[in-house]
Amino acid sequence: MRDPEAVYQRQADLSWTEMDGETVVLNVDANDYFGLGGVGTRIWELLARPVTAGQICAGLAAEYDVDADACLDDVLGFLAQLLASGMIRQR
Repeated sequence: MRDPEAVYQRQADLSWTEMDGETVVLNVDANDYFGLGGVGTRIWELLARPVTAGQICAGLAAEYDVDADACLDDVLGFLAQLLASGMIRQR
């Protein structure tokens, strides 16, 4: 079950930079990199500190015209991808 109140945060050992409005994240241990654009970059910024999916959606709703339920589904799916790739951790 996906929990909107679970707390997430970036992995501390990743290198990342912003280039042309996108965020590129390098996982040296896995010898892999990921590109995040648009809202993905904004979510990455919000993950700098411990945050829940609900808090991420509240932040996005303040910046974008988004449906709360659709936002939560999309954010939880995105966080699941970041977790699977080792870019974030669930606390």
